[in-house]
Amino acid sequence: MAIVIGATRGIGSQIAITLSTSYHVIIAGRSTPSSPSSQYGGDIQYVAEAIKAKGGTATPIQCDVRKVGDIENLVRRSEELGAVEVVVYNAGAISWGSVKDAPLKRFDLLQEVNIRGLYAVIQMQLPHFLKRNRGKFIVVSPPIYSRFFRGKTPYAIGKVGMTVLTQGLSLELSPTNISITSLWPATAIESAVTTHQNIAPKFLRKPSIFADAVLKIATFPDASKLNGLALIDEDFLREWCGVVDFERYRVGGYMACLVKGRRCTHL
Repeated sequence: MAIVIGATRGIGSQIAITLSTSYHVIIAGRSTPSSPSSQYGGDIQYVAEAIKAKGGTATPIQCDVRKVGDIENLVRRSEELGAVEVVVYNAGAISWGSVKDAPLKRFDLLQEVNIRGLYAVIQMQLPHFLKRNRGKFIVVSPPIYSRFFRGKTPYAIGKVGMTVLTQGLSLELSPTNISITSLWPATAIESAVTTHQNIAPKFLRKPSIFADAVLKIATFPDASKLNGLALIDEDFLREWCGVVDFERYRVGGYMACLVKGRRCTHL
């Protein structure tokens, strides 16, 4: 069984759909109303129905990661359905801007949803993983490099903090069969965010590239080799999984992985 937190649209819904080829998936999210016609997904029930329509199985569970009670309920209900093998933390609050332009209320929201939410989920799920001595956490957070901070320091604090949690917890998990891995897209992924930012399709990739990388991590035979790593989706698929054809992931006609010889990064 796999839990996908932040699974109602975009990358999250595609992760859930892709994982459903190998797992019963728990669709976790705030379940805000959305038109089923939206190409980016809808509420948790909509995504669960989309999975069932493709022949998979899924259970929607409402969860606001800012509320500890919601997380406790998510973990309890999921474990009642069966042993959870994988937890994907895709929940995220996004707000780019400088420190001077980010009021404390906005900063608190970023940290609540990003780093604190992840920490709370791990705190609740880890005892179950330890009891069975197996399980995988997959975290949507970036490698740590200074260029990521530019123009979005308040946001970057939480996202980089998530990677610090990945790397620090991996040391504690090293004697076990439990792993935690961070994953980040090489390029911008088509989503409601990129639409809002008016990013041209030629610079985008489909969410399926990221979801395919998540599935490969989830089913990777030797979890210890990925424990504590901060991976890039394209690099992981190419170097670890032998994928050589990335044409199917294009949105536009331009190969989005490189811009003037430099790698782009998403969010």
